[in-house]
Amino acid sequence: MTSGAMNSASDAVPAIVIEPGKKGGAQLGAVAREPITAGSVRLAVQAVGVCGTDAEICEGLYGQAPAGERQLVLGHEALARVTEVGPGVESLAVGQLVVPIVRRPCQPPCAACSQGRWDECLTGNYQEHGIKGLHGFMRQELVVGADAVVPLPEALAEVGMLTEPLTIVEKAVERALALHQLGSGEPRRALVTGAGPVGLLGALLLLCRGLEVYVVDRRPAGSPKAQLVESVGAHYIDDSATPMEQAAPTGGFDIALEATGYAPLLFRALSALGVNGVLVLTGVTGGHHELDVDVNLMNTTMVLENQAMVGSVNAARRHYQQAAQDLAAFVTRFGPAVPALITERVPLSQFAQAFDKAPDAIKSVVMVAEGAR
Repeated sequence: MTSGAMNSASDAVPAIVIEPGKKGGAQLGAVAREPITAGSVRLAVQAVGVCGTDAEICEGLYGQAPAGERQLVLGHEALARVTEVGPGVESLAVGQLVVPIVRRPCQPPCAACSQGRWDECLTGNYQEHGIKGLHGFMRQELVVGADAVVPLPEALAEVGMLTEPLTIVEKAVERALALHQLGSGEPRRALVTGAGPVGLLGALLLLCRGLEVYVVDRRPAGSPKAQLVESVGAHYIDDSATPMEQAAPTGGFDIALEATGYAPLLFRALSALGVNGVLVLTGVTGGHHELDVDVNLMNTTMVLENQAMVGSVNAARRHYQQAAQDLAAFVTRFGPAVPALITERVPLSQFAQAFDKAPDAIKSVVMVAEGAR
């Protein structure tokens, strides 16, 4: 990653760009300033969170530039403010704090996309800001349709960039609770594998849903992640010292949220479920892992104990709206633990630092706007 020369033309917008498919090469560049149109709003980006997807795009593993272009603007976990509203926009006002929606429906819309469920697109022809076919949010400003942003309360000005990763958890937990409650009433205990941003946000959400929560990771007891988990009232399991199976409560877990994408841990989480338990997968497994799994035992257990395993990806507008409500509730209930999820904030000119993650780091954020919190 390098800091390249930035176009100084008045119609150019500073941005972090990369050529998808090539390893490295992310740099500070520029894209053209977009005109405001009917039904759209101009946003001043305040901050953008960095996640594993961004890192994998920088490794050249995937990513797709907009049609006819060579470069892609990175970033999809954004917090922004409305600076201009186009004709016909009445739902948003200048100064409003918002989060832009990442995925946009396929065209013409399939049955799912036409109902606002682009997260379950049937064609695979959806587009995603900063990932697939649309420029991302790691730029000073952009123009989007007013229907593609969700308002946030001003109380989230410091942590609102956590809204998008929380939407992933909102959908996953929604699915898990719906499946569990079909047959056995209210769940009591939940397991979260991984103390990264998604795992920790999942732990907070499950606590707010009334569950007793256990978070498993490989950082030692007393580490910053362990302390954060325990400070919010959840149990921390150092899997490197005490295997998860030994620390699990009698009867297993009603809900398990897998947030690492590490296949061996996936199967261990499945074995930790109790009767009628539900495992929901949010991480994509990378690399290659050879496992010795007793599939006959797994099949028998899942059938006889009415267990379910389901994948969950992306989120619909309602999950963004719910995430805005829940993130505000987190701030009220958990106080300093919420901003503590953001362990590094760097200016746009030093964006590369946000990709150099320390073992105890949780969420790195690129501060796009000068003076943003």
